[in-house]
Amino acid sequence: MSYAGTPGPGGAIDPRDAGPQPYHRLLRNDVAPRGFLLLGALAVLVGWMFFSVLILSVQQAIRTDPKGTVSWLGLLATNLSLIVLIPLTMIVATLLNKQTPGLLSSVIGKIRWRPLAVFGAAAVVLELLMLGIVQLGGVDVLGDGPGGRAADAAGVIAVTLLTSTFQAAGEEYFFRGYLLQAVGALVRSSLVAVLVTTVLFTMAHGIWPWESPALFLDRFAFGLVAGMLVILTGGLEASIAAHAANNVITFIYAAMTNTVGDSLGASDAPWSLVAVDVVKFAAFGAIALLLARKQGLATRCELPVATLLVADRGPGRRLL
Repeated sequence: MSYAGTPGPGGAIDPRDAGPQPYHRLLRNDVAPRGFLLLGALAVLVGWMFFSVLILSVQQAIRTDPKGTVSWLGLLATNLSLIVLIPLTMIVATLLNKQTPGLLSSVIGKIRWRPLAVFGAAAVVLELLMLGIVQLGGVDVLGDGPGGRAADAAGVIAVTLLTSTFQAAGEEYFFRGYLLQAVGALVRSSLVAVLVTTVLFTMAHGIWPWESPALFLDRFAFGLVAGMLVILTGGLEASIAAHAANNVITFIYAAMTNTVGDSLGASDAPWSLVAVDVVKFAAFGAIALLLARKQGLATRCELPVATLLVADRGPGRRLL
């Protein structure tokens, strides 16, 4: 099977770039110019900003939430503005970077639904276990709402259940998908690719080390574990599961304690809560690796990485 990067007559190629490639190298091919990696990232960001402004403007026109609070409609608008990252990253990777469709999802060219469900179940159980530890152990949490349920708790929970998984997937497709592969196309080291995208992920949440060391560590720890899981499992399934479970449990709890605004707009976090979170992320990482090994998940791509090579597979053959 030929791969992008296969040299022409008289050409030469690094042996490490021949044959099946790991996840973080899948945006690298000789069909699209290397400069299109930066252009693609900018294109996704511009598209995201356009749709975010559009969605949030519609929400503001319907209802403006009081300062420090977030209604079910505000949460819906926020989630929708991040969900658009899924189609944006796929379109840019396919049309601009000439990547074979589906390779942002996993090394087999599509989302592996059964592993996603298995990872998701494990992540939810772990989230509930840690929530129980937080409650029984008297660990400080984000915000100190007025107590009781939010006035629109039912709406917040409904929005959370219906859209938060896709919102988490949107962030994963951009940070652990497109950006991780873009950095990996330039730097061979998977560790460097994970570290760079983890820092970008943390900064994108408005958290800088000197502003809130605790919250920075919390976001950084998640990004680091999620990034390494993508490399070691060959796809986004584990990181999406961890991210989605965290967000779903967090916002259901916030709806029941009237702290939705605090959870969505957190600018600091108690060190005790961060310690629990870091242990949770590390535990999920270990569990996910065991589950991935048990399921025999592929971690290297056997498909051509560029769309122009797909034409050689013959008529009627699809990768998705």
